[in-house]
Amino acid sequence: MALPSLKLLQVLALATVTSLSTTVLAQPGNSGRRGGGFTSTMSAGGMDPDYMLRDLQRFQVALELSDEQTLLVEQFLRDYDESFREASDASRDSVGNSFSSMRGNEDSPEQQRTDELRARSRELREKLDSANSLGDEEGMKELQAKLQSEMESIRDEMREARTEQWQSPERQSAFEDVALLLQDQLRLKRKMRIEFESDLVVILSEDQQLLWPPLERQIIRDRLLPRGRLSGETIDVMSFVDQQEYTDETLITLLPVLEEWDISVTPALTARDEHMIENQGSLMTAMRTMDMTSGLDVMKAQARHAENVRDISGTAIENIVLLLSPEDGEVFNAFAKERSYPRIYRPTRTDRAYKAAMELEGLEEDILQAINELYAALQDEMIYANQRILEATHRWESQEQLDRMGRFAERMTGGSSERAASPIQEAEEGKRVIEDNYLEQLRMLLTEEQIEALGGLKKREARGEGNQRGAGGGGREGGRGGFEGGREEFMKRFDADGDGTISESERNAIRDHFRNGGGNSGGGQGSGGGGRP
Repeated sequence: MALPSLKLLQVLALATVTSLSTTVLAQPGNSGRRGGGFTSTMSAGGMDPDYMLRDLQRFQVALELSDEQTLLVEQFLRDYDESFREASDASRDSVGNSFSSMRGNEDSPEQQRTDELRARSRELREKLDSANSLGDEEGMKELQAKLQSEMESIRDEMREARTEQWQSPERQSAFEDVALLLQDQLRLKRKMRIEFESDLVVILSEDQQLLWPPLERQIIRDRLLPRGRLSGETIDVMSFVDQQEYTDETLITLLPVLEEWDISVTPALTARDEHMIENQGSLMTAMRTMDMTSGLDVMKAQARHAENVRDISGTAIENIVLLLSPEDGEVFNAFAKERSYPRIYRPTRTDRAYKAAMELEGLEEDILQAINELYAALQDEMIYANQRILEATHRWESQEQLDRMGRFAERMTGGSSERAASPIQEAEEGKRVIEDNYLEQLRMLLTEEQIEALGGLKKREARGEGNQRGAGGGGREGGRGGFEGGREEFMKRFDADGDGTISESERNAIRDHFRNGGGNSGGGQGSGGGGRP
């Protein structure tokens, strides 16, 4: 059956634009980066051009430009590039000078006071470390208390000095200058974009003008997607599909979802960008006056825009998976998750250890079977653990970013606040506990030589625990779910009939044992806070 010609043209147009987009997004500086630092947020992308000379090929192919039109567009791009570069360089230098003036003179009394307080703090910290190392020796408790009290006094002085510097007339004036400079740059950037696009549309034929809106949306996505600051916010769904090399028939099946994503995510990105541009002055004023309420209100609204972009792309991926065959859907889902949330779904050290163990030479068949069973159980646990991290990320990532801004503002005004517990980190730690458990079970199945061939399979220390996980926590004896005596104890425990091999019923016992946490320590996934409730 012949493919509908209009649909096929749409598919090919999407594939052309997407492949060009993939090339652009693969340029150094965009990959693996979410958003930017303080200056990037405050400038709302004002220093980044909307168009570049390298876009010429994209215009030429997607709009089917003639040679004469190509020359005109090239000149438009060169004029835009030259004017924008000149303006942005001047703005960047001026903003840099203003930020430099905020830091003040190194010889100023204020800076000398700050340096003196830092030196005193380091000296007290060294004395306190020495006192702590002496433990319970006579007089150490009193000395520790005295040093702690002096440390608190210095912290109070440093907070007071920081507040005075932040609220100084010089710094307030510099902030006002920066706000005006960035607002001017944003207005100029918008004006230059409108002028370029107006010049471009004028030279297009009626048929070419029909090709411009989808290309314009793609350019907007390429410009704004990399500015995302949330996990899963920067993904390009069309690029994901393009990388699968699906047939035209499959692309036609997916076309409604891609079109829906195209017309939904682009205005969402534009709204996110416009909100920051429109509120950039208010945000700079809030930062200057340390008005936490108004500043956080702006950023909360910005976070909602960001979550909307992320959720639109997430919904598109879910719908694509539903339209594909079960096999292709599973592959695409795994591909999309790993690239959308690499911190969650990229292969883990424990996963690599199990795969390497399965390739060990001379591995006995019954031990290989036990490793396979254990690896299957690990994968089941990781599905749950990863989903828990994903849910926590969706629920709390924006709020944690806002909390960091709030703590920064409080420090600048002389206050202080305790960092709230992070549900995301708690979920990540739960996954880490599960991995350590399964890594220990793998060690119990291998000889010392095999363990050495895999690099030792030592556990990673959890945040803040240092060496407090307990003696032998990473060794063959003890540990979560471990067997004292190694493989001999393992065979004694599971080789019920004593024939030196593991039967099917004995393998079932191994599977149940490991999936329940296993071991003589009474541990298990649930006891470490990382397993199923």
